[in-house]
Amino acid sequence: MEIFANHAHAFPAEVRPEGSIESLVRLMDACGIARAVCFAPFRRQVAEAGYDKPNEWLVEALTDPAADGRLVGFAAINPTEDDAIARLERAREIGLVGVKLHPTFDKFDILDERAMQFYAVAEQMGMPLDFHTGVHWHRLADNNPLKFDEVAFLHPRLTMILEHVGGRPFFAEMLAVLGNNNRLDREARLFAGISSVLNRDFQRLWYLGLERIAELVHIFGEDVSIYGLDFPYNTVEMVKDDIRQLKGLDLSEQGLHKLFAGNLERAIGLAPG
Repeated sequence: MEIFANHAHAFPAEVRPEGSIESLVRLMDACGIARAVCFAPFRRQVAEAGYDKPNEWLVEALTDPAADGRLVGFAAINPTEDDAIARLERAREIGLVGVKLHPTFDKFDILDERAMQFYAVAEQMGMPLDFHTGVHWHRLADNNPLKFDEVAFLHPRLTMILEHVGGRPFFAEMLAVLGNNNRLDREARLFAGISSVLNRDFQRLWYLGLERIAELVHIFGEDVSIYGLDFPYNTVEMVKDDIRQLKGLDLSEQGLHKLFAGNLERAIGLAPG
């Protein structure tokens, strides 16, 4: 079974060597992963090192022979910045196929008026948005996961990947959001990002465990979950253990393919590899 994994944060080697494209490819090889979606670094993570256009950096980095055509790029954008929509349009022009947003890292309210305008443009463009959800050391009033219900309600054609499924504190709220916006008789457009949720000791605020993932599948079926690496924050051993655990779910062969590749391909509009 070929694995096409989501959720790898890529960095210039001089900024974060363990997060470089070369390091990502080594992890993929060690874990038997054929392809992956990688995110550009956020602007404030790399600006001091001279990378004021991190989305453009990622596009150039993906031409490195080390990538070998195995990586698909997402922009990283703070949707409340003045140039956010221009950067979104530029991301599409240079070949990036989605956008990573992190409300807690960039400290914006999910329902900020500027963010809502950004989501509307992304919806019109057909650009999927991948959101961090759950606790991450910023005020909960800004990033309560129930706010994603409002985003989904007002933007009914917007595809969203909701990472960590709210984590341990907000798993029930994310079930509500997913259930309220994914009709069982229609193709899902809100996806559950299964990343950094299976290591009880290391991922304490995000840990869900296999039982909750099984519950997620029981409720929503096999068409909603997307496996993600959360590279470089998870080691080779942790990624291997994730894959081992998830292969133990009571899924059909087709369901395993969807979890490890097919749902991601559908979310980003990419032909099967």
